[in-house]
Amino acid sequence: MPSLYSAYDWYDRIKRYYRFTRNEAIWLLVSVLVMAFIVGFRFEGQEFVLSAFLSNFSLSIFAVAIAVFAHESAHRIFGLNMGYKTEFKPFIYGLLAGVILAFMTYGKVIFLAYSGVFLNIMEKHRLGYFRYQLGHFDLGKVSLAGVLTNLFLAAAIKSMGFIPQAISEKLVLVNVLFAITNALPIPPLDGANIMWASKTFYPVVLGGVISCGLLLLVPWLDAWLAVVASLVIGVMTAFVFGSYVEPKMGSDLK
Repeated sequence: MPSLYSAYDWYDRIKRYYRFTRNEAIWLLVSVLVMAFIVGFRFEGQEFVLSAFLSNFSLSIFAVAIAVFAHESAHRIFGLNMGYKTEFKPFIYGLLAGVILAFMTYGKVIFLAYSGVFLNIMEKHRLGYFRYQLGHFDLGKVSLAGVLTNLFLAAAIKSMGFIPQAISEKLVLVNVLFAITNALPIPPLDGANIMWASKTFYPVVLGGVISCGLLLLVPWLDAWLAVVASLVIGVMTAFVFGSYVEPKMGSDLK
């Protein structure tokens, strides 16, 4: 019975608190359009072809919208399960940096940093809230949910053979780029929140996310094999960091 009540309570929170505010919806739309431009911006050689851009831009809007919806929904749903209402905050400097990099590299570098996540304690939904305040650990867990959702979505789409190749490749690419970019330790991105939540666990996350993303982009490699391999690489990254990099950094500070 307790588990059944918890599931119903979670469903009730989602039904009542999942909706985005008008301001959030406007900034999400702006973010989708800007990032679709970044993804769709491409030069054929050294020449900009308008017809190719418009075709790529329309497909990019679809792919970016799905990635953003999955990412923000993961934040909101997982946060509500923990007794928090998440709030979307646009990262204007990240969007500008993405546009500038796209122009500077003729569309070859795609940087999709668009938001930060903030948590608001829902006091009546958190037992013992008067003793346990918001901490880095909870914020890190909610942030990690968004990153992992994009990776899982990319793996799931790649494993679906019935999706047209052009659409599948674009969806996988955008979700992989979302996951990798958001895993970087740049405030207010998810990676910074995960790092502050656990500096020991963060190398596992960063190594695993980057390796999983890159492996998912390999056409002939099975999607779920890429996920398993990335877990091994993540653990190896943490071992190398903890055994060699971190001690060296500590000795340099002395």
